[in-house]
Amino acid sequence: MNIIPLFDSSLNSDYFNNYSEIDLRFDLKIDETIRLIELKLADPTKKLRNVFDIKVQIKSIHSSLRKIIGEVQSNLLVFKQSHGQREWEWVLDSNDISIIENIRSRDLDFSVEVKAIVDLDENGINRTIPITGNHHIRIPETDWIRYIQHHGYSSKYGMNISTSLLNDPSWVSAYEQLSQAQEHLRRGLSYDALRQCLSVIESYTDGKGHGGPYSPKAWEEFLADHVEQKKDGITKLLTGVSTYLNKVGHHRHSRMNSEIDNLTPVPVDSYETELMLGITQLVVTYLERLKEK
Repeated sequence: MNIIPLFDSSLNSDYFNNYSEIDLRFDLKIDETIRLIELKLADPTKKLRNVFDIKVQIKSIHSSLRKIIGEVQSNLLVFKQSHGQREWEWVLDSNDISIIENIRSRDLDFSVEVKAIVDLDENGINRTIPITGNHHIRIPETDWIRYIQHHGYSSKYGMNISTSLLNDPSWVSAYEQLSQAQEHLRRGLSYDALRQCLSVIESYTDGKGHGGPYSPKAWEEFLADHVEQKKDGITKLLTGVSTYLNKVGHHRHSRMNSEIDNLTPVPVDSYETELMLGITQLVVTYLERLKEK
């Protein structure tokens, strides 16, 4: 349970003694949406008579980004006893997710800021005052990744890709297939991540021992229904990416090319690995679409 003490923020309030004795209480629920649930204005002294307005904002507290993120769709109906739904949704769009991913390292930290105008009964006298408060919340990395995955986003990749592509099942399928490669990258295992990317691409070939996905022959059956010019272009795309993954990720034995058999390890950093994982995400999405045709 998150508890936000709310303080009298009127000009006439005593700076050292302005606690209103009212708390905003809520739990955070994260699945395909992020919601503030079981909302309640706790008022142990029974002074609260009415709530005229309430506004909730969630801000990043990252040192490089101190701004409001998304929109909390707050309303007063949740405080009515007869109203069944006691939750607000925190709505994030693709730009919000991209901003967060650009600064996120592990868990996410935010500040929830509350501003309200309430009517209090103080010894028989009605007093309308503004109250405010803030509270720190943390969203675990695992919950965040699960949330953005619901919307077809892959962590740190593709945030500026068009919405139509991100909503395509092919994109989500590609992300799911590359989850092990993503895990390798998060653990700093660059070579393992690249090898896993290669394995996923290889799973679309005919598997008849034509030398792996870097061999044009491996794609002949998969691309058999395409006109020759397009087939040639797609083949060069797939074999080119696969060749990089093989030569830099190191290395699969090939019956087709003795040069590949003798490859030695080469340096590769996390930046290169992240780029190639992003490229593989696009390539596998394309392969999913080609498979459907």
